[in-house]
Amino acid sequence: MSENGKTKAIALVVLLLIVGTIIGFALSYASLKKGKELAEKRGQPFENKRLARIFIFRYTASVIIITVNIFLLLGLFWVYANTYAKTKSSFMLGLLFFIGVLFIQSLLSLPTLATLFGYTPYGLGPFGVLPHLFETLALVILLILSLE
Repeated sequence: MSENGKTKAIALVVLLLIVGTIIGFALSYASLKKGKELAEKRGQPFENKRLARIFIFRYTASVIIITVNIFLLLGLFWVYANTYAKTKSSFMLGLLFFIGVLFIQSLLSLPTLATLFGYTPYGLGPFGVLPHLFETLALVILLILSLE
């Protein structure tokens, strides 16, 4: 890959990371507001302020990381779709389906989705966030390699 190509690849990854972070933060804020309303309606507000802060931090981190993953997957889908259009390779078609499945998994993993349907998000301890962070690193590596 030429120096110009590497610069474009890094710029695309950085752009996807920034946009995913901003949208993830907005999604987190909006869904936390709705979740707070639901908890108060059910008579289950957070009494312990320390636990509330920990929950909000982990919830926000999860939403941001998963949203970044979604944007990285969209970037990969775009790269593979362009390659498939040029080559008609069955391998590229398989990668498109693979990215589609990961995309659906990421959408369904969003704690925001549970909140919007009136469920309490669970699994937001550090082991609920870390797998998504490692997925982010794997997707960044895959996207950079795919842009070569």
